[in-house]
Amino acid sequence: MRIIKAGLSGLRVADLVGKTKHVISKMTGNVSFASPSPSLAEVSATLAILEAAIPAAQDRSSSAIATKNSTAKKLHGQLVQLARYVNSVAGGDIDMAVRSGFELAKVPDPIDKLEAPSNFNGHTGTIAGEVLLRWKGVRGGRLYYTYKCDGDPTNPESTWTLIGTTSKARITVKGLITDKQYSFRVSAVGAVGEGPMSEKVTAKAA
Repeated sequence: MRIIKAGLSGLRVADLVGKTKHVISKMTGNVSFASPSPSLAEVSATLAILEAAIPAAQDRSSSAIATKNSTAKKLHGQLVQLARYVNSVAGGDIDMAVRSGFELAKVPDPIDKLEAPSNFNGHTGTIAGEVLLRWKGVRGGRLYYTYKCDGDPTNPESTWTLIGTTSKARITVKGLITDKQYSFRVSAVGAVGEGPMSEKVTAKAA
């Protein structure tokens, strides 16, 4: 179970040094993490090399810059491993995990319902018999069902027939009659099932 994360994305080398020192200070003597892997001694040794390489690299020496970059990459990998170790040992205990000095991983909000697709619009296609449909993606939507009205779209008893499925927030409807107006609606489908249908749009086939 992933409770904490290494939190290294986009960090500058100086920030990587600061984060590493913080984690080492929190895990040193921490009885909850008695046998860290990699060991704190290994991480500290890599950190010391990186701290020495930073000022040396300021002279623009290619070898010093290479040392700084390779050592930063190594330290990055060690912290990722250390975060995995903490998650493994904590076993779901949030209080224990955060005492390691790492930050909590973002927990996604559970999705218990889907919204109707919005910004739904239709345009005449560039090839005969086609209509292009687009809409704004729905959070939690994995697929989208496209429906075409088989009768008067203003009649609540008219039938809407499923004509296409896509994983993208757009679809090209083909095989229509040129210059004929059609009405469409779309719905999102996710882990909780199918959500409500969008407002209808009307578009003329090319």
